[in-house]
Amino acid sequence: MKNLTQLTQLELVLLKLVAKGQGKWSWYELANALSRRDVPREPDMVVLKKLITDGLVQRYIETDSPRDRWELTTEGTILLKDVTDSELTTLGKYVEV
Repeated sequence: MKNLTQLTQLELVLLKLVAKGQGKWSWYELANALSRRDVPREPDMVVLKKLITDGLVQRYIETDSPRDRWELTTEGTILLKDVTDSELTTLGKYVEV
């Protein structure tokens, strides 16, 4: 399993946003929430797909719709529970926790 020191700031912020969306947010809603954060950027879909590969998030496509949904895997949830208070304080300026 990855640890927090192996995640980029953008990956960690995206994990927190996926958690905040509770499996209800689409890529568009994640990108919209991310656009209001002061965080170094790379294409967010590329990072989300990397998080899938790392086993931290899952993507679901709605039946008969192009709309997707994102949620944390068990591993992603465990990883976020390991966030220390100082990391959470630092992260707080990027994500409303």
